[in-house]
Amino acid sequence: MYGSRLSLQNEISVALQFGKLQIDHAAQMQMYDVPQHIAALDALLTANLTEEELNDIEYQFRVVYTFDSASKGSAHIQFLTPDSDEGKSVHNVLQKYKISDELYPHKPSEVATLVAKKSGRRFTVSDHTDAWRTFKVRPAKGDKTNRTYCIFHRAYNSYTYNDAWVELLVSELTKTQKAAKPADHADLILTAVAAAPAPADPSST
Repeated sequence: MYGSRLSLQNEISVALQFGKLQIDHAAQMQMYDVPQHIAALDALLTANLTEEELNDIEYQFRVVYTFDSASKGSAHIQFLTPDSDEGKSVHNVLQKYKISDELYPHKPSEVATLVAKKSGRRFTVSDHTDAWRTFKVRPAKGDKTNRTYCIFHRAYNSYTYNDAWVELLVSELTKTQKAAKPADHADLILTAVAAAPAPADPSST
């Protein structure tokens, strides 16, 4: 097809046959790490590239699979640019079904522990309750949360929070520490943010 110079007929002793890759086979392949010599070659190729060059779709791109019906007359493989309307729609659908436990892994007690550890201040579950009320990231009941920080699990009737929520509380508590005399309680965070507008919920726009 491409001429004798690029032929493999003198390199292999058996005929090559290609079959359809099944979904479970593809999933199994993802379980294996890239061999070290391939990873080293990739590192060598990208070592002198800038961040802008690495992110350039002309240099490299990622293929995302999704399933859709296709007639015999339509293409079975379709490439969408990330910034197109259809590309954004596919990305949003795939993102929607990402496991919520990965995006919002922290229970209230875990948030309190992380905030106390990162800020070096006492921060209890009660303080956390006051904080989500102040920032209005979730209602007392129901699923109308600010998904920038929190999500409601209908199956468990409970709320979990993400790393951004932890960082926001640590940031506000740290700012309050610098502006006030040392105190023994995390109430400082509430007095500092009581007059501040609640963060916008991108899901409502």
